[in-house]
Amino acid sequence: MMIRLAYLVNYFLERDIAGRALYKLPDDIFVVAYPGSGGQWLRRLVANLLEPSSPVTETNVMSRLPDLYHVSRRDLAKMNRPRIIFSHECFDPEYGKVIYLVRDPRDVAVALYEQRCQGRSIENALSLEQFVPIFFMRTDEYQGGWSEEFSGSIKANHGFAYRSRLKDEFLGTPASWGENVMSWMGARGRDPNAMLMLRYEDLFSDPQAELGRIAEFLSLGRSPERIRSALEAAQGQATPQDPGKWSTVLPETAAQAIASVWGPVMTAMGYTLQACGDGALPRPGGTESGHHTNRTRVEEYR
Repeated sequence: MMIRLAYLVNYFLERDIAGRALYKLPDDIFVVAYPGSGGQWLRRLVANLLEPSSPVTETNVMSRLPDLYHVSRRDLAKMNRPRIIFSHECFDPEYGKVIYLVRDPRDVAVALYEQRCQGRSIENALSLEQFVPIFFMRTDEYQGGWSEEFSGSIKANHGFAYRSRLKDEFLGTPASWGENVMSWMGARGRDPNAMLMLRYEDLFSDPQAELGRIAEFLSLGRSPERIRSALEAAQGQATPQDPGKWSTVLPETAAQAIASVWGPVMTAMGYTLQACGDGALPRPGGTESGHHTNRTRVEEYR
């Protein structure tokens, strides 16, 4: 009851957090990544690409490229248009243009496990091998990233201050890795004008080329100087992990469990099912000119 009353106060003051229920504008652009997929790194790269002369910092990232999970409805309404917003959500037909980042689910499992251990949202005694079937592979388990885990100040008073800003305490629906990827690729994978699909591994190995694709998608041009400035500004802000870490730390049984369920989706996204290098094949649909489409084997899971 207290949370409900507090929510009504926040709602009338427009301090509530919309989450998935955000009122979308027709020219909104969304940067989407499943939790643990490198979204915070991409978020900073895009923010720096938009304004390379003014590097994003930890204090201004929320105003430069806000997410659905912390910024109030009032502050989102004040943003200059077109708004560019970060999200973990499954497919939403009201999203306009989307930049979608996908990462090998085995590396995602490792990243989420480490995040949850650091945030103390799981028992220290829980092993990575146990985490995968108990949490990561469950379709009814909410996978929160760093921004949504009840840790630090958010956890105070059992999260009352945060939960009281959510309608019916509902935040969003990232669902499972496979459901998230399938929802976006199945709905938008054939429309390169509506969605730009990026792979974490490609962004890591050739950030200049991938930022060039992002710049073109956002109609910023493909200026080498802008791209170089964005990369330099992002150094040290959200250091990405080397792809393929899973091959040295993820137990074989856990890797097999992931591949047994999401193998077709992984293959369609260009990931090998056996440990080999970083596990990523050359980007599907690539061409020598550096121009790519989103067309992958989406017919396998449409």
